[in-house]
Amino acid sequence: MRLSFLILLILVVLPAFGHAAQEAAYPFPDSYKATVYGTPPDMAYVIEKPVKPVVEAIRIKNRKVPNVFSYSSEMFYTTALQKDDAPLIFIIAGTGAEHNSAKMKFLTQAFYQAGFHVAALSSPTHMNFLVSVSQHASPGYVPHDVNDLYRVMLWIKEDIEKERTVTDYYVTGYSLGAMHTAFLAHLDEERGDFNFRKALMINPPVSLYHSVCRLDSWLTKENLGDQSVRDEIDHFVDLFSDYYKNSEVTDLDDNFLYDLITHIDLEDKDLRALIAVDFRVSTSAMIFASDVCLQAGYLVPLSAYPLSSTTPLMPYAEASFEISFKSYMDEYLLPYLQYLDPGLDRWTMIKQCSLYEISDYLKKTDKVVLVGNVNDPILDEHDLAFIGKVFGDRATLFPSGGHCGNIMYGPFVEKMLELVSP
Repeated sequence: MRLSFLILLILVVLPAFGHAAQEAAYPFPDSYKATVYGTPPDMAYVIEKPVKPVVEAIRIKNRKVPNVFSYSSEMFYTTALQKDDAPLIFIIAGTGAEHNSAKMKFLTQAFYQAGFHVAALSSPTHMNFLVSVSQHASPGYVPHDVNDLYRVMLWIKEDIEKERTVTDYYVTGYSLGAMHTAFLAHLDEERGDFNFRKALMINPPVSLYHSVCRLDSWLTKENLGDQSVRDEIDHFVDLFSDYYKNSEVTDLDDNFLYDLITHIDLEDKDLRALIAVDFRVSTSAMIFASDVCLQAGYLVPLSAYPLSSTTPLMPYAEASFEISFKSYMDEYLLPYLQYLDPGLDRWTMIKQCSLYEISDYLKKTDKVVLVGNVNDPILDEHDLAFIGKVFGDRATLFPSGGHCGNIMYGPFVEKMLELVSP
């Protein structure tokens, strides 16, 4: 039951889309509340005739998949194809998110309704992507993740072109997927396989490392006091459980989820912790999967192998909750990258996982456009200055909306669609 409510918690932080849109101002000026509360259902962009997407799969022949992850031997993705000729847009999920998570379902519907063929991909940081197709099984290093995405997108492109005529190619993504979008556009300038007409970044970080350090800081003693991360997770599960038991619930729909999160009395420190817990739960699964695939001995001792479907995994899950993304990058990812390239240093790794690495390209291209929010809590004043200097009038920043909180808000969606109008 507690695990079920933990899943519900994550769904709340990634709100589902709602019903009729209204031209009212976005109601949450506070960046933390906006990030957690999302968009009220009656202000969400209207999906008039929802399409039923198709879940597709890619299997790499002779790929070795650990027994404990045998259910992830195929990489799953979603398509929604127009009946007639149309441009194709790839959508890249944010950190730890799957191709059919709530935000991805919404974006799939919105872009399909706008006339696109759609192919929605999980983040390279999602366990299924990592296990089934990643070349290095160590997500978080943007150059490797982007190479993985590009390779998979070529396979999907080939399959879709057998079914439909594609008139142009576009790419978009939110959060970390937005950063991947910019790097995909840059890589394609060299490769020329897609010749993307537009690449739309939605709420990107400027520096992955600096943004995740900000998130990690919300789960430190300064914010949590004497609580552990596991204690904080249990605290939120208890809050949501109590609300669920004492409410007159008939359907776990958009309205219930919105009412639940807005009616629980959360202070700023709680809101920060909730945002960070959602991120930590996603990255803990990623770290565990990477450690098992590489048998690196970071979480799971080598003496514990082979893991099977009956191996108790909760001890590893609890241990992974205490690992910050910064620690993962410093203690796990960097040593692995230095094994592959002894000349790589920490500063170079951090820069290669930031938009600074491709800033010259971003300044001169008219293909890459951006939509986001001034009060995005994963950005600071230096990040906002970078966006203004590099993108100029190719960036649209709404005054409020937090981090992806207004991604389903009518005017925000209309601006997204305007920026990639075929």
